Amino acid sequence: MKKILLIAALLAFPAMANAAISIDQQTNPAVLKNSGYSAQTADAVSVVKARAKGQVYYTPDEAAFKKQNRFVRFWRKLYAYTDPAAEDYSFYHHDTDTTPSYTDL
Repeated sequence: MKKILLIAALLAFPAMANAAISIDQQTNPAVLKNSGYSAQTADAVSVVKARAKGQVYYTPDEAAFKKQNRFVRFWRKLYAYTDPAAEDYSFYHHDTDTTPSYTDL
């Protein structure tokens, strides 16, 4: 019985060694989406990874917003200012300041 368990363990060890997944693979947006996380969570993970590397990362929505002309961006910002539920794409890209100011309104 001990021989069978030893052989089974030796045969299972190579399969378990190849099953390892790295941090880069775990935080890949495609892997996160396939694991059941939302696109916003995948974007948040990508932004945090880019900040840790000292890089600037824009989500696909932010990149599309930046490509719009000034007129469209103005109306989008005005709409986002009047509607608190609208996304103004400043969630990930702002400096955190602990003192209150007029921009908090």
